[in-house]
Amino acid sequence: MDILTGFYVISGFLIVPLVIYGLYARIKVRQLYERYSKEPVKKGITGSRLARTMLNSAGLNEVVIEEVSGNLRDHYDPRHNVVRLSRRVARNSSISAIGIAAHEAAHAIQHGTDYPPAKFRNNIAPIVEKAGYFILPLLFLGILLSRVALASFFINLALLLFLAIVVFYIVTLPVELEASARALRYVKENSVADEKELEGIKKVLKAAALTYIIALALAIVQFLSLLGMNRK
Repeated sequence: MDILTGFYVISGFLIVPLVIYGLYARIKVRQLYERYSKEPVKKGITGSRLARTMLNSAGLNEVVIEEVSGNLRDHYDPRHNVVRLSRRVARNSSISAIGIAAHEAAHAIQHGTDYPPAKFRNNIAPIVEKAGYFILPLLFLGILLSRVALASFFINLALLLFLAIVVFYIVTLPVELEASARALRYVKENSVADEKELEGIKKVLKAAALTYIIALALAIVQFLSLLGMNRK
């Protein structure tokens, strides 16, 4: 059994446990989010106000903060230079709100200071977003045309696009971890939360980070599985 076939066999055993653990991690994030959404910080600062203060302190007064509907849809949009916070985060002063708002503001600061991993991720994000739509059709074409010489071209192109997604997840992890570290540092240094509240913020951000770790592991395993399958 060669190395690629070995990857195929091993990845086959890992995919299901990773999918299950990924679902567990997402449930854990929601549970912690709900739990700490009910615990306000003593300072009483809202998520929106904290994000604005963080951005202004970094000289990023031009970054806009917008409210969006739904939960856990908070994100920073580098294309429009906008931090989007859900209403529960923007308007509340809970531990969850503070942690999430600080994290998203940290992403904007990464962008504003040309943090290299964030800059690279932002550059490849549009390509990766489109790549996801073509992988399955290309694989299907490759399988459908298995007896035609052109089949390997479609399959190899699908693998190349999948590799781009893997690279995106690889670079996303340090970006997310650094944003959380930056957020926690700001909250601590500016006494936004006391030690007990800070522990709650850490739990929320660590749970969120775990979902990115699992997503990366799953992407790598799926890529190796496809690679091994193609070389069988």
